[in-house]
Amino acid sequence: MKRSSTVAHRSVDALLAGWFAITLVSQHPHRSFDWFRQFDRMGAIPNWRFFAPFPIRYDFVVLFRVVSEGGEVSPWTRLVGGDGRSWSAVVWSPERRHEKAVLTVCGDLVSTLTVSGPGAIENSVPDRVLRELVRREVLHGSRESRDPAQRCQFLITKSGGYDDQVAPKFLYASPLFLSRSQG
Repeated sequence: MKRSSTVAHRSVDALLAGWFAITLVSQHPHRSFDWFRQFDRMGAIPNWRFFAPFPIRYDFVVLFRVVSEGGEVSPWTRLVGGDGRSWSAVVWSPERRHEKAVLTVCGDLVSTLTVSGPGAIENSVPDRVLRELVRREVLHGSRESRDPAQRCQFLITKSGGYDDQVAPKFLYASPLFLSRSQG
């Protein structure tokens, strides 16, 4: 009786050791190590590569300003985020979705800038989305003036986030555009 329980224990130990080894190998950043997953019908091999292979080390920050018809220029204002977070945001933070969407649009715009240059940005989808977000903030936000002739501008910077040691890098400043859509 002792012999069969020893064989059972060793079998379980070998199974668990194999599963652990496959799990570790499957975390490698190169996708060629994912071939084990084709046999995983139960989802037993976890994927812990959430931040891999390139963890995020910076944030995009979108700033905007308004130029009145008389030429008065407002200070730069942050479009989204920057308000700080409460402790409950560790568990529940639905307001963060809007900020993440803007960061994704910024990433697309910066990719277009890197690949195709500044000429390809104007009237691209990310450019139009950011313009409309700024227009909405200016027209419906907490701005005092709702002058239809005022112009807006947005600026995308790359920031170290909470790391104060990283100086912000200016990536793109849009041309001035009307605060109200034309047509």
